[in-house]
Amino acid sequence: MSNVNIQLGNLDFESIKSSIIEHLKTQNDIKDYDYNGSAAQVLLDMLAYNTLYYGYYANMTANEMFLDTAQKEQSIVSLVKPLGYVVPGKTSAKGLATVSSSDGANGSGYLIPRYTRFTGNSPNGIAYNFYTLEDGVLDSQGENTFTVVEGKALVKESPIVVDSVTNKSFLFGLDIDISTVRIEVYSTEQNTDGSDVGWEQWSQATNTQSGLNQTSKVYWLERSELGFFVVFGGGFDSSYEKIGKELTPNQQVRVSYLKSSGSVGNACGNFTIRDITYPPDGASTSSVSLTSSTPSNGLSNGGMDKPDLEAIRFFAPKWFASQNRAVTLDDCRGILAEAGFVTGSEDPYSVFNVWGGETMTPPRYGRLFVSLDTTTDPYASTTAMNILKEKTCVTIIPEFMNLETVNGVVSGECTYNPGETEYSQETLMGYVRQKLLETYSSRFELEKFDTSWISTTINSIDSSFGVSSDELSLKLRKPCPVTNGGIDTQHFRNICEESSLVTEFFTPSSYIKGEMGLDDGELIKLYSEGNLDSKGFQKLYVVNSIGDTIYSVGNWKPLTGEVNVTVNIFSDNSIDLEVKPGGIGSDKFEIKENMYFSNLIFEDFALVARN
Repeated sequence: MSNVNIQLGNLDFESIKSSIIEHLKTQNDIKDYDYNGSAAQVLLDMLAYNTLYYGYYANMTANEMFLDTAQKEQSIVSLVKPLGYVVPGKTSAKGLATVSSSDGANGSGYLIPRYTRFTGNSPNGIAYNFYTLEDGVLDSQGENTFTVVEGKALVKESPIVVDSVTNKSFLFGLDIDISTVRIEVYSTEQNTDGSDVGWEQWSQATNTQSGLNQTSKVYWLERSELGFFVVFGGGFDSSYEKIGKELTPNQQVRVSYLKSSGSVGNACGNFTIRDITYPPDGASTSSVSLTSSTPSNGLSNGGMDKPDLEAIRFFAPKWFASQNRAVTLDDCRGILAEAGFVTGSEDPYSVFNVWGGETMTPPRYGRLFVSLDTTTDPYASTTAMNILKEKTCVTIIPEFMNLETVNGVVSGECTYNPGETEYSQETLMGYVRQKLLETYSSRFELEKFDTSWISTTINSIDSSFGVSSDELSLKLRKPCPVTNGGIDTQHFRNICEESSLVTEFFTPSSYIKGEMGLDDGELIKLYSEGNLDSKGFQKLYVVNSIGDTIYSVGNWKPLTGEVNVTVNIFSDNSIDLEVKPGGIGSDKFEIKENMYFSNLIFEDFALVARN
């Protein structure tokens, strides 16, 4: 009799045990043995357990060999190292601090040097140290807002010993925020007056494909299990071409960086300037009295205790594929991600969006556009542009576009069967709202913002739910800035339903109040009505609360969502415009370009028991 094959691929204890028993039953000497009721049961359990253990171990080991399936941080670190990607350690939180001179404009031009120390208070009252990383000056009014970075310890210009053979130096600890590393090398090259050039800051290189040669003043970072290595050029066998300037024996090297406290540095505010730790040579810091404050959007954020492994898994291959060049959109996303713009997020579209000008209406060929949230870092747009300008093709010009916030409004009913679910109506409604808010979290790109997808999301909560698209309606609400009482051209960038643009009632400007003969305290609202003209525009009107006073104030184009209000009608600095989706497959909006989906709002949204 031929042997029964043992299913070695099974990783289930009972399956392994059954397979072993079936195999033993094929042996003539013991084929009639009662395996279930004998002492052999203990031996079978041990054998099955041992097989299960080693099968599981082999499977897990195999998983750690591939980036898609690896779970251990050290495995991912090793797998992305050949891609030239350095996995960070801890990441410091960043906040905003406004520094003001008590002398007002007399403090204009006053230097706030790098490593100026601030303290910020966490929600539980614990104070953390924050530092500036670059020199800055007070503006013409004697104030400025600076990005401050949390650091539990500041390693400032400490000399390091570089191995003369490997040209490496070890920086101990994985709590180093590698984005704060600053390397300076003392140069004995001569100035025109015969003096030494002195300390020069070297830049970090990420690969060898960016026109580097043996004179390039660069260094590389590598990660080990205990910390990071700073690697300089040279120090290799003569058969290798030297990339990067080689250090000379006994050349002085100093390093500065911050050690991060990680996530505990988030949500800090009330930043107070403590001392200027790095005043310029010969400068006095006592002639100007300084105070500091925290703007409303300045609370610290972005601190992480460990790297975001999912973000690394996603971006490392894309970063490698770009070879540090920004040619495709994925190249740009990978470069910005590597520069730290996706710290703490698994979804790049929650942080920034990148798109080509050829997709816009009208097209803008030869342009690469970037939009990102700058509320926590006013210099983020400048940083992103500088990075991309260095890496894009000559024929491609990067441009920054301010984000335009939009909100989704969901109305209607969803139903449930009270006899088929153990949850109360109140609990189910809470689940519905929570699930929808999780699905439609803040982001730049949202391709499936429609009623059918919302229904599918709701149905996934409980099998007793039955929701149809007909029971739900969708609107897009956009806060628009007001200029001189009107609205310069704004876009919803979607096909909208005709006559759907509307606002809530608002306080009119004094101009339109006089033109319409409105009483004090009388409100008006904006709405669209009428036939489209030859260019596809529909007129916009304002009407009073009674509905009998109408005044034409502008137009809009439902086909593109372009809005213009040319008459001074608004008294506030901003107004919410609201539209319904239109065109084929209505009840759907696409979030694209510089549109930023901020929030999901529920209005007239109810959960109703099904008969």
